[in-house]
Amino acid sequence: MRRAIKILLTALLVVITITPFSASADDSTRLPRLTSISFKNAVIDQKFSSDNMTYTVTLIDNSASPTLESYKLEGDCELFIDYNYSETKQQTGITATIEYPTGSTIYTFTYSNPAVFTPNSNNHLAQLNCNYGELLPALNDNDTKYKLYIPQDLTRLSIRPVPQDTNAYCAQSPIDITLNEGQELVLTIDCIASNGSVRQYEISVSRAKKTVDEVKKEIEEHGTASLIRGTRFYEKEEFFIILFSAIVGIIILILLYLFTRRIIINPYDPEEVPFFDEA
Repeated sequence: MRRAIKILLTALLVVITITPFSASADDSTRLPRLTSISFKNAVIDQKFSSDNMTYTVTLIDNSASPTLESYKLEGDCELFIDYNYSETKQQTGITATIEYPTGSTIYTFTYSNPAVFTPNSNNHLAQLNCNYGELLPALNDNDTKYKLYIPQDLTRLSIRPVPQDTNAYCAQSPIDITLNEGQELVLTIDCIASNGSVRQYEISVSRAKKTVDEVKKEIEEHGTASLIRGTRFYEKEEFFIILFSAIVGIIILILLYLFTRRIIINPYDPEEVPFFDEA
């Protein structure tokens, strides 16, 4: 009986010892994944699951490109959005790719109601996707020249321009460039409308002072990040100190001027003989 109890306790100790390591091993071998995703101007027809790679989406306005609205990632990975086109350069769907050190996972979203081809002159961009990038000014229908700020230590530049019209396309999409340390450059992107008219965008890529890790941390804490907010001179504390000092200095100079002017321009001369003698 004692021997049986001893064997049972030994087996139980082995199970208790091994179980945490097994759970830890499962967690460490789990691949990064996309846990949720949504698009503006599109509804995913099926319930999204990390294990299902193929979906259909219904466009609310099938003449307008859907754009990424929100997403959540689990693990050390990055999300890249690409648009699929037919041989006639019509949008047919979206590909969401998550990349991680050991590989990648691809999710496909096919339009259930693609637009009928109708030639028009809409050659504007709806969005310019760039991981860890910030575009200034914000993309609009008037400007064609922009600055794209990227982290100071970014070595892979990935840009995905998105046309407003589902029948338009960008000749240079996707853009993937390996950067040297501190490298800055100027890119041109041609958005071609369904009638063939071209609108050319000029993107000046500049380095910000923040690093990739700093941007990642800011995204984790606040859900978004700005590469230049707080780094421009007029946003720094030193600027407000200088501005306050300048204002105080100007006020002091004005007061000194008024005071000295009152002394210099004195309408009463103390040495002047009164015109009327006092009685």
